[in-house]
Amino acid sequence: MDGIQLVYKLKKQIEETQKTVQTYLLNGQVDNFEKYQYMVGQLRAYEAILQEISTLLTNKEPEENENNGTVIDLSSKQTKT
Repeated sequence: MDGIQLVYKLKKQIEETQKTVQTYLLNGQVDNFEKYQYMVGQLRAYEAILQEISTLLTNKEPEENENNGTVIDLSSKQTKT
């Protein structure tokens, strides 16, 4: 198993666990406020982890030798009337 497959399996497991916690909360199965706060914290952590995984899987950093930038001339050209 290569690293990418491992990351996708980890992402899938986190998503399943996140849905389980969400279902537990939505069904009103939390019996005290401390548990509620803990579970909301879990959901926030899962969301942050999933966002980080998504960012890592999407190559947002351009390669050093790539030159994909757009050049825009911002100099104002005034005409005399």
